[in-house]
Amino acid sequence: MPKLLIISKYIFLVFSADLSEKRKYIHVEARKGRFRKSAIFWIEPEIEIVDSGDFSKREINELQKLIKINKSIIENQIDKFLSGKKSKQ
Repeated sequence: MPKLLIISKYIFLVFSADLSEKRKYIHVEARKGRFRKSAIFWIEPEIEIVDSGDFSKREINELQKLIKINKSIIENQIDKFLSGKKSKQ
């Protein structure tokens, strides 16, 4: 599960099993102590929440904005991972 991007408390990642899907999607995690939150977002054709997990509505809105701002970086990191290159940002 390569980390694509880390921004503040959020870790954007992808699972290799996810890459066989027709649409690209990513997982986002946040940890606080021993507690972990996670969510799943489609990133194509548009950014769309699949599973909000334990994130609040405010956090989901923040995550959608971060994904939109960093979408090209995230897609580039996924492409690097697919080609066997190191993908951590």
